[in-house]
Amino acid sequence: MHSHMEMERDGSKATRSTLRQAKRRLLTVFGLLVVAVLLRHPAALLGAAGCFLFGLLWAGVSLRIIMKRLLLIIPFGLGAVVLLPFHTAGEPVFTLLGQTASAEGIRQAELILLKIVCANLLITYLSATTPQFLLIKSLRAVGIPAVLIEIISLMLRYFYLLKAEAQSMVKAQRSRGLVLDGWLWSRRTYKRFGELLGVLFLRSQGRSERIYRSIMARGGFAGHDAAPITNGPNDGSGPHKHHASERGRLGMLERGDMEAAIEVLGVSYRYGAIEALHNVSFRIEQGDKVALMGPNGAGKSTLISLLSGLEQPSEGSVRLLGESLAEGGAKRLRSRLGVVFQDPDDQIFSTTVEEDVAFGPGNMGLTDEQIRHRVEKALGAVHMLEYRHRSPFELSYGQKRRVAIAGVLAMEPDIIVLDEPMAFLDPKSRDDLQGLLEAMHETGITLIVATHDVDFAAEWAQRVLLLKDGGLLAEGTTDLLFDDSLLSKADLHLPRLARPFRVLQGAGGLKPKTVLEAAQHIWKLMVRSEQQVQHNAGDKRDLQVSQQDKSK
Repeated sequence: MHSHMEMERDGSKATRSTLRQAKRRLLTVFGLLVVAVLLRHPAALLGAAGCFLFGLLWAGVSLRIIMKRLLLIIPFGLGAVVLLPFHTAGEPVFTLLGQTASAEGIRQAELILLKIVCANLLITYLSATTPQFLLIKSLRAVGIPAVLIEIISLMLRYFYLLKAEAQSMVKAQRSRGLVLDGWLWSRRTYKRFGELLGVLFLRSQGRSERIYRSIMARGGFAGHDAAPITNGPNDGSGPHKHHASERGRLGMLERGDMEAAIEVLGVSYRYGAIEALHNVSFRIEQGDKVALMGPNGAGKSTLISLLSGLEQPSEGSVRLLGESLAEGGAKRLRSRLGVVFQDPDDQIFSTTVEEDVAFGPGNMGLTDEQIRHRVEKALGAVHMLEYRHRSPFELSYGQKRRVAIAGVLAMEPDIIVLDEPMAFLDPKSRDDLQGLLEAMHETGITLIVATHDVDFAAEWAQRVLLLKDGGLLAEGTTDLLFDDSLLSKADLHLPRLARPFRVLQGAGGLKPKTVLEAAQHIWKLMVRSEQQVQHNAGDKRDLQVSQQDKSK
């Protein structure tokens, strides 16, 4: 424990030292940029540009990268060169296409072009020597307005995701024969590239909508305007009775509170003329582990949006811990139900891991000390505390998933809904996540997992909700997952552990949900088989003895 605390302190010191270096680098670049802007002589600007270029090469930035960044100034440079000489009064120098260029205009164009080159070289140095998310933290440290920094960080995060999507799309098309080498493409290639840009636009629009929904699910940008949640005494009345901040380690609901965790009463929802949900009703008790299952298009995502208050039903009502999630109560109750979305990249958008986890508590009116405590507790629960100062881009997919869960845990909700948490995880990460879900459940949190994984649901869940075509097909215990006819209607398959028992004589009714149960059933079948063999052998001996007695 002591060693861990020392490592944490050393890590914090190293992080602070790196941030100080980045801050000094940022202030130095700002100062040089101001000097370049104030210079009025072309020779001085040319000398400054030469010094900046030498500094870049000295810092180890390759000439190739420098030239690529300089290409970005071509549109601005062309604007200065083309417009200023012909639109500035002064002594005429030459005439082109009926337009006269002045000596003063040429001098102004030269000055602006050199200033743009100097600015480009300085920014290239900053971006090449300082990680972008550390650069954003440095901007915050030197007093840049927080709103501007949030906009920059969100845009930066969004463009990185967009770049990753574009690369994956191009890679997929290259595997199917698309050739994008060189500058002269075929007409068919240009057509295909245009189609890819159109698809990328649609995907980016969907991505931005999902990011916005994940932000709103954690309190939006309400900041400290939200009603404060305190750790002080509570009289058990009002909208925040039994709130998670008053519930033990990560929140154990008072068992005397008999309100259902969730009640869905005759809910329907329409997207225009399309009915995504139709007359759905069910009840989930506090502390339940529920698997929400069904094929694609069954209505699971729509139901999650209704449970989190992001959407309102066309008909019916949703109640959360006894209170209605109608328009007025949805925002107030949102901190009591957390949603972990399917793609963690839709949910993690801050500069560092700890800042992202702090986003939700920051919208709940908590003090800085309370927020820090919640962040540490949530990251500790998902075993990601040592990554608190890291950028989200440095994490693996499984680690991002843990950070997304920590961001919800930090809000200390009574109920957590996870949308396909096992998707795209390797077997080790799946096992780790299932263990994490068990640990979360032990603290008293009600868990609802939307999943296609029948094996996981059969082993983990206590109750199952089966959706099909927007309706509730069935609800009950995990025994539903061993009903062949029901699974066929729900477009699901029998759990893998149960399949061998269906072909074994006398074992068709067995329903193993875990490897241990399957092993126990196999052992019992082996013992039963051996006993049957012994019994048959005994009967045979008795028959032989009887026949021998008769022959005498």
